[in-house]
Amino acid sequence: MNKVKYAMIVLFAIILLFVIPSISNGAVDVSRNIYSNNWSMKFSFTGLELDTTHEYEYTLTKTAVATPEKWFSITDYTNSTAVADVTTTAAELRNVINAVDTGYITIRDKESQTVVLQPYAVDLKIPFLKVTNYTVIPNGYVFDGMLGDNNIEVTLVGRRGAYYQYEKITDENIINKYKEIKAKNGDYMELQSILKTTAPNSGWSEWDHWSGGSDGWGYTQREVSVPDSGLYYMWVYFSESNLKNIYGYILVDNLQPSISLEGVTLPKTATVQLGKTLTLSPTFNPANATNKIVTWSSSDETVATVDNAGKITPKKIGSTIITVTTQDGNKTASCTVTVTEASKNNDDNSATTGDGSTAGGNTGKGTTITKLPYAGLGIGIGIFAITLLCGGIIAYYKYRNLKDI
Repeated sequence: MNKVKYAMIVLFAIILLFVIPSISNGAVDVSRNIYSNNWSMKFSFTGLELDTTHEYEYTLTKTAVATPEKWFSITDYTNSTAVADVTTTAAELRNVINAVDTGYITIRDKESQTVVLQPYAVDLKIPFLKVTNYTVIPNGYVFDGMLGDNNIEVTLVGRRGAYYQYEKITDENIINKYKEIKAKNGDYMELQSILKTTAPNSGWSEWDHWSGGSDGWGYTQREVSVPDSGLYYMWVYFSESNLKNIYGYILVDNLQPSISLEGVTLPKTATVQLGKTLTLSPTFNPANATNKIVTWSSSDETVATVDNAGKITPKKIGSTIITVTTQDGNKTASCTVTVTEASKNNDDNSATTGDGSTAGGNTGKGTTITKLPYAGLGIGIGIFAITLLCGGIIAYYKYRNLKDI
């Protein structure tokens, strides 16, 4: 019984370690800003109760119950807010970021050492596109292999394992957004919110050169070479025992020159029956235009609707104008679609377009009932057999009666 009692006490103590900070911190919120390529970051807390006549300091630890190694001054604060500037130039802060993805910030009054913010969980993961000193490089880029600016640099401590692999980006939204940023010489970090957030599980190759000292540097390949044309992730991965794994990527641009879309067309008219569907296919000029993303609309959705693939579903008899609009150049084409009554011929599923073609359906023209050969002869044989059977039964009973006499 005593063992159970002691176990319950230990369990209760563990619960308190995690619950009490949450209760004490009340409605405190935090936001993060990574403001340097050496992974320094600022955590802005709101909902605090501070005295602006006092001074405050913070510490960052790996767990909520760890003993702080060092306290750092807070210089930016009000009576309800405080900013903890976590600079990786400080070894104590850098060591925490290197070891865990979630750290704990505690804030206290510098004079009285009264804790005003219990250990508060903060995100220490680095966005993938900020792990190295590069965001985008062109395919074929050559690194010089010497310590300097012309190498991939990573802010970390003692990672001896460095690996990479390429993954082609097929999401047209990402590619088009990238092209838009590239055209205006903008900030590629705008892409971070739509890029991948999960690293590959396998397929890694070692870097051609890697020096994993206090700040790692080197290159995945002396001359960057992706497998094909397009936009790629150059995934990078760093490992070391007793330290957290670090994943990131650099975008590699091997996009071919874009071919602008000059125009798009649709059949001028089309007919579809109630209960059937019709799919319109736009014709692009030129056929090899780079961007063929389109949107569809119907001028009267009570007559017929159209989905993102150009599939038209009739609702009632009448006419509506179906319009396709291109993303490239905002070019349009229209087709007048007429909805007619359902055909009495149930096998006719065709829908006709204004160019004389048909869409959807088969070539059946109805069902014809044909008499089976010798049907009359078969009926006669059946009647004869029944008559013969009845006669046999009557003869049998007469025979039995005569036999008994």
